[in-house]
Amino acid sequence: MHIGIDIDGVIANTFHLLVQELNAYFGVNNALEDIDDYDIYKVYGIGPEELKQFTLNKENILISGPDIIPDADYYLKLLVSMYEVSLISARQEKYFHLTKQWMEKYNIPYHRLILWGQHDKREVCVRLGVNLFVEDSLRNAVQINACNIPVILFNAPYNQGDLPGEIWRCHSWLEIYQVIDQVARLKKVAAGVEL
Repeated sequence: MHIGIDIDGVIANTFHLLVQELNAYFGVNNALEDIDDYDIYKVYGIGPEELKQFTLNKENILISGPDIIPDADYYLKLLVSMYEVSLISARQEKYFHLTKQWMEKYNIPYHRLILWGQHDKREVCVRLGVNLFVEDSLRNAVQINACNIPVILFNAPYNQGDLPGEIWRCHSWLEIYQVIDQVARLKKVAAGVEL
């Protein structure tokens, strides 16, 4: 089985750092729970261009500074030992070196690291033959799932809503691992492989 996994909001706790940096930059005090829209600029009452400028000013901090999501490293080690794991991020290719350094800092294992440069990951998932994807954006999850790829949505305040198709909401890496195990078992049964 080939598992695709997003980085920001799934492995890297970028959301916490982003809110902290936005609050300091714009002189506000939004709590994490207040961020109920993936398009975070809307919550801060700014435009996309203003957010883009902020991101350019803070890019090194936002790429190199996040903590790891609890238990991500532990469960990724287990997954890499059993399945093919591709980390597929919307980050731009110019951040490859910084991203790789961050992965090494936290001993994050993987087979392939792809900085796709856009949020729509359908093409790369289909081309690579991804069988299951772990994502934090509801919009991205719905797009990927429309390609008949099951998706695990890592819970966040900004991704609430109904989950159509084969999309499961998980609140921890233990839950993610359990759902991956369940999906892998179902795929083996469907393929006629004895467990």
